[in-house]
Parts: sequence; structure tokens; C-alpha cells
Amino acid sequence: MVSLIIPPVLQQNSITRIAVEDVTDLLRKACHCEVYWNKDTANVKIILPATDPDAEHHLTQFEKQWPYPILHYPEQDYQWESTDSAGVILLRLYARTAQAISFGLYGLLQEKLGFQFYHPREMIIPSFERWPLPAAFTWKASPRFHKRGFHLHTQHPLELTEDLMHPYSPESRQRIREYIDWLARNQQNYFEFNLLESVWLPEWIPYFQFIIEYGHQRGILMGVDLSMRMIQQKAFMLYRNFPASWRTKKKQIDRNLRHLCKADWDVFNIEFSTTEFSKGNEKKKRALQRYITDRLVNQYSIKPMGRMHVVKDERMIDRRETSSQSMSVADSLLDQNRGILIHTVMFYSLTDSNAPVYGNENLLHMLDALLYEQQYRETWYYPESAYWITFDNSVPMFLAPYLSARLEDILLCDSLQVTGHITFSSGWEWGYWLIDWSIARWSWQHEENGTIRQPRPDDYLNELLHDASVTTGLLEALRLQQLFLKDSGLIAYLTAQTVTDELPRPFNLQLHPRPKLSYRQMFKNPELAAKELQPVVTSLIRFANQTDSILTHTEAAYSRNSPQSPQVDKIFNEIMDGLRITSLRARQRVSIFQAMMYPKQREAHLQEAELIRQRALQVVRRREAEYRYPVSLLAGRYYSHTAYNYGYLYPVHNLHFWKREEMQIRKNRWGPFFMSIWNVARIIGISE
Repeated sequence: MVSLIIPPVLQQNSITRIAVEDVTDLLRKACHCEVYWNKDTANVKIILPATDPDAEHHLTQFEKQWPYPILHYPEQDYQWESTDSAGVILLRLYARTAQAISFGLYGLLQEKLGFQFYHPREMIIPSFERWPLPAAFTWKASPRFHKRGFHLHTQHPLELTEDLMHPYSPESRQRIREYIDWLARNQQNYFEFNLLESVWLPEWIPYFQFIIEYGHQRGILMGVDLSMRMIQQKAFMLYRNFPASWRTKKKQIDRNLRHLCKADWDVFNIEFSTTEFSKGNEKKKRALQRYITDRLVNQYSIKPMGRMHVVKDERMIDRRETSSQSMSVADSLLDQNRGILIHTVMFYSLTDSNAPVYGNENLLHMLDALLYEQQYRETWYYPESAYWITFDNSVPMFLAPYLSARLEDILLCDSLQVTGHITFSSGWEWGYWLIDWSIARWSWQHEENGTIRQPRPDDYLNELLHDASVTTGLLEALRLQQLFLKDSGLIAYLTAQTVTDELPRPFNLQLHPRPKLSYRQMFKNPELAAKELQPVVTSLIRFANQTDSILTHTEAAYSRNSPQSPQVDKIFNEIMDGLRITSLRARQRVSIFQAMMYPKQREAHLQEAELIRQRALQVVRRREAEYRYPVSLLAGRYYSHTAYNYGYLYPVHNLHFWKREEMQIRKNRWGPFFMSIWNVARIIGISE
């Protein structure tokens, strides 16, 4: 018999009340027994502390260590101590705030009792007839970051984009609540998403107020990403230029803030540039920054944040303009209230020596920016866990080095005492939920019986599958991808071409890794193609062969072990299919490149590429049958609130990029508008 011993004060606080009710229900399902509250005769007592009302307002160590304003969040550390008293197990939680009690309860379930909250729509609930924990142990948990959470990049048509922009049905609100529950169960405390221009605030805000309230009831800080006047990808703008509006900028800003701030937001993450490739008029922009910061801080008590893009100043479209203005002391103090998020992209870490993205050699300048900004304002790290458009889950590929890169950066940022880690999330299917879930759990440090747990990239897949031979296979695949795709640069040949790759200079901006020569150049000169591509073909074949060998051995090891549950089988098959389609992508590119190098055998190589694509489509159909949200939402065409009228997995449904590459060679068509699925004018903001 299990009983939670609950002081009355916890039932009066929404954070602890909801957590206790949820944990009670989950424990009942796991132990197949009744779980009581305050039952003295139970043989397992989970004893919760009364909260200290004053502790909610005390500054934490995160807030004390920096000489500028930090968005307050109460103490989060907790400790469990288990003892045996005359055959009764007393499991006592030490925590001083409602938030810490909630985290402690969910930490107990996931870190000790075997619950796995791996996806917003799915979880694994263990089954036990007897209490599975040792009678005596001590376990401490501390957050690595003051703020931990996720930004859903709803400028893209993701799982929850339509629900967040149109939360009018009970089903939409329930799916959003599922995600907030996932955050709470994974001991996160921050949620953010992009607001889009298609939202009409007077109608939208009343519905979203209830969602914000629920987030607060679960202990989650609620943020929204919007722009001062960003024209890209349907971003919500605080003001528009004439003739779109005749009002002054400040009047438009005040009007929009009045509507938005009818809801109890905690953070506004504001994009202050017109595009991520431009700085604009620095003097005017800084004046409006200070104006908005003053309104948010002094009138609405909202924390203003802004992100720093990976594009260097010298690569900005309007780089000719520099700002030499000085700020007054008052302005400088006000500006300290505006925090910053240091953004990085794709599966590269802050310290990778080679990260050829957005025209950069690597991302070390972002590490420098983090260290600099941290001296003057609240600074959060803001990395990606997937990259939609051309890189991974739209091709698709499952890129395991996201795991090692994100863990490496988490440990680095922890050592640098960075106050926040907010993950830029771009979709969960094809195994990318594993990246988000791992990040959430790595953001806590655990100490058991005096020993600190050392995190590993395969930590949580190992917990799901309970099979060391299988997770060894994942680690081998990770090392293989690290060697071939990252270190040797083969990823440049597996990504799909984006619009700027096929534009002439100076418009051919390098957004992702790509070959030094364009495919058009290589197609027109087979000798040049052979010189450039033959070493690539050799390496891609080795990569695919070794990946297939890992798949064969891993699947054989899995089948030899005792039968797993259908849910675990599904997880295993998803990861294997992600690795499998990455291997097939490498083989398809080999055939494409051979068709470019050897014109006389071109048709045979193109037929081979098509056969490989058909094999890959079988994998796609298998995965689509297991998507957690409707295929029509994730992979269909429809009118979207975003700049893309289809779901984020639409390019995967028919392997659009794979077929386009075959047809480019068949038709000798190389411009960005051949078989294009992009409405470029809509994406860059020059058409509706």
C-alpha cells in the first residue's frame, strides 16, 4: 500500500495540487494498487514537505551571481531520503517551494521508478507489484540552468503550429495542454513559440489566456516570440510601415502591447531586425528597443528578450552601416533589463572547429558573444534540436550527432554558469523527440549516495530499450556519423539544395553545408565532377555500408532478446528507420553523383537512384503509419497560418528532394524554381 503524506498547504497551491493528483494517478497505473493520501497504515509513505511561503520570493544562486536583473523563478533544488522504519519505507522529500516539490515528484517517477515521459503524446508507465526502490538511499537533484525549456518554432508548420495559432477548439487546447504537461513532467520551466501575423489578437488572446493560466498552474514561465517588424515567414509585427498602417510606430506598438498584455505573459522574445540578414537603421532601432523595453518592464512587468543570430555583422546585407551612438546611464541601466538568447544551428556545437553554416567557418563567435553578453544582461543559450527546410527531418535523415553536440554544449554552459537553456525545436517525428527529451533530462544534475551521475549521449534510449547491445549500436552509428558526416564534411552532400544554393552571386548565401562547386557546374563538366565527387562517392559508400552493418547487428541483437512491448518495439523501429533512411539517402546521392560523372551510363545510374528512392518510400510509409499526429497535418497540403501551405513532413511524404535531384539531371534544369515547393515571395515577406 502506497500513501502520499500531503500537508494541507500543498492542496491549496495549483502547482503542487496538479502535480500530486497527476503523480497519484500515474502511480496507481504502475503499481496496480490504490494510492492513498495521508493514510497512516501504508507500508510505503511518500512524505512531502510544507512549503515555505517566504522561500518563493528569495533570490536563488542563479539570480545572486550576476549584477543585473534576472527574471525571478523560485528555488528548484530537491532531495529524497529513503529509510526503513520497522518495515515501513519512509521516502521523504526535502524541498522549499511548490516548484521544487513538483520537480521532485516527477523526478522520482522518471529518474527512479522507471516512468518515461519521452513524447507529449506517449509515455511508458512501468509495472511493479512490489516497491522497486532500495529501502535506504539519498538522492539530490539540482537544475543546471535557472530557466530550462523549449521554443517551438511555429514559423514552420510543426505539430502544434495550427493549434497555437487557432486554439479555439477543445481538441486544440488539449493538445497544447499535453505539451505543457510534458514540460512539467520533464522538470522544465519555460515554454515559448512564434506568434504569426495571421492571428487577430482581440479574438486570439481570450482563448490563449486560459493556456497561459494553465502553464502557470504547472510552474511554467510562458513566453511568446514576436517581432518589432520582421517581414520573414509571417512573423507577428509590433508595427507596420505606411501604407500598411498610417499610425506612428509607437502608437502601433502601444496598441499591440495593450492587446497582448491582457494575458499574463512572463517573457517577450522580440526580433528587432527586419530579417536575420540585416541590422537596419541601428540608431532608430535602438531607440525603439529602449521604448519597448521601458513599456514591458515598467508598465507590464514582462521580461524582454532578444536573440542573436549566427550571421556575422560583416555578412549582413546592410553591413555598411555601423552605430557609433552612445547611451546615457539611464538608457544603459534600462537596457540591462533586456536579456539575450545566443542562437546556434543544426547539429554543431559552440566549440566545433568546423561548422559551415550561414557563411561561417564555425560558431566560436557565438561562444564569444555569449561570454561577452553574460557580463551585461541575462543570457540564455538557444541551440537547435533539428533544422527544418533542407537539413534533416525534411530530407529526412536521423542525425545522431545532435545528441553529442547538445550534451557537450549543456555541460559547457553549465560550467560557464549560463542562466538559461532554451531549445529551438523543429519537429518530433523520425526520432527527433529523442533529442528534445534528452536535452530536457540533461538539464538536471543528479547525485546519488554522494556520487554525481555522469551523463552520456545514449542515456535515455538505453532506459527506454533496456538493451545495452541496442544502444551500443546507436553509439556506433553516432560515432560513424560524427566521423563521416561532421568531421569529413559529407553532410554537405546529403542536404537538399535550398533556394540560395541555386542563385547566382551575390545572392547565393550559404545557409547550410554545401559543396564548393554547384551541381550545375559539375553536371556541365563531367571531368570536374569526377575530380570533386569521386572521393565523396567512395566515402558515402563506406558510410552506407557501415551503417547497414550496424543496422543488421543491432536488429539481430534486439530480436534475440526477450520480447519487448509493442510500444518499445515502435521506438526501436523508429530509430532504426531513421538510421536506415540516412543510409539510403547516402546511396541515392552516390547514384546521382555517378550520373553526373559518367554521362554514358547516366540512365542506368538514374534508374538505380529511383530504385533506392522507392525503397526509401517504403520506410516513409512505415513511419507515417506511426506518426503521433494525423498524417494530413504533418505531411499533407492545407492552408497554413505559416508561409508554407503544408505540414513540415510534406517534403518527406514523396521524398520530394530526392526526386527533384533525379529530375534536375534528366531535364538539365538547375534554377531555384524548378520543381520548387517554396513560395519564396511569401517566405521573405513580399507577398501574402
